[in-house]
Amino acid sequence: MYEFIVPDISCGGCAKTITRILGELDAAAKVEIDVATKQVKVETALAREAIVSRLTEAGFEPQA
Repeated sequence: MYEFIVPDISCGGCAKTITRILGELDAAAKVEIDVATKQVKVETALAREAIVSRLTEAGFEPQA
């Protein structure tokens, strides 16, 4: 499982967008997002770099 802090998450809409774009990369991915702490957890078979790249392209650049 990968964990990221994504400072640009500000609402539930952001969380839904992130969940959708990660689901497009891996339909079997399990995504947990805590808007209050801006934490994103992703369980997937994809490489960490693929997730970071896609989040960054969508305007949600992860910090960790």
